[in-house]
Amino acid sequence: MDLFYVSLLLAIAASPAFSQSTVCQYNLHGTCVNLLTGTSHCGAGNHLVLSYCGFLEACCYGAHQTAATSAPTHAPSHGSGSSGSGSHLSSGTCGLPAVSGNHKIVGGTTATHGEYPWQVSLRYGGHHMCGGTLIDNQWVVTAAHCFQDTSRSHWTVAVGVQDRGHVYTSQVHTAINIITHEYYDHSRNHNDIALIKLDKPVDTTTTYVRTACLPDPNEDFDNNVCTATGWGATHEGGQGSRYLREVDVPIISNNMCHYYMGNTVYSSNICAGFSEGGKDACQGDSGGPLTCKKNGQWKLAGITSWGYGCAQRHAPGVYTRVSSFLYWIQTTKNSH
Repeated sequence: MDLFYVSLLLAIAASPAFSQSTVCQYNLHGTCVNLLTGTSHCGAGNHLVLSYCGFLEACCYGAHQTAATSAPTHAPSHGSGSSGSGSHLSSGTCGLPAVSGNHKIVGGTTATHGEYPWQVSLRYGGHHMCGGTLIDNQWVVTAAHCFQDTSRSHWTVAVGVQDRGHVYTSQVHTAINIITHEYYDHSRNHNDIALIKLDKPVDTTTTYVRTACLPDPNEDFDNNVCTATGWGATHEGGQGSRYLREVDVPIISNNMCHYYMGNTVYSSNICAGFSEGGKDACQGDSGGPLTCKKNGQWKLAGITSWGYGCAQRHAPGVYTRVSSFLYWIQTTKNSH
């Protein structure tokens, strides 16, 4: 066993989040196998993840398992949706899509229209550039790096879109205010978050346009399998996808992420991905949501920020941890 592998195992063992096998067994319907003797029993087509089990163990689970993240099949009452300018972080009906999909970007599948109704397309000069997440009827949260070296006056936001090649005028809104975090550091990918105020409130009670829930302060998503969505490339260096795609990725601890990615991972980041690679967000997904289903609602755990290539081995995706910026989101909205 080489030094890298031993060091990685020690990093896993030091993290309490990786001492329980319940996520592997009950969420992923998998089995913990011994890394020294049992990996040969993890059959072809299955995933072997260095998470959710004990020391010198990994979780082996089928490629068709996605940790109980299927969308609800019922729609919330339209009468309870937000209809004003949105003074709260999210409405009571946040995180509840009206449409469910197959729920099986790189290694992902095409999403059903309406399955992720909070996903928006940020367009520069009419062309898709980044993703974003609708958090109330007039505000979108995204990544600050999307606006690097661009003119703020050329940005629009398309809501309710699944096919980015067919966007109707009624779906497009002007970004009247783009606020990047005052301490955003492009060279270190630090505080990579921005807010966009739309020109007018949108109806967030329709089938294709709804809001994602914001997480609770200090909410922990370790040991969850969450979903990244976007119109990004389906392989590194490839063209962006025409249709919205989804990919399920496990959240890994910041200790492990720091080991993989180095000193540019902060406590205000959240990381997700498979140790063997193969599934990840990619170019064009920047700013889009990493959502996790908890207690029946989808919560915005992360904002797609950066990574080393796409879906590479031992290179998880790094996201902005939304729970670290709740105060900034609220105060920024209140002051604009």
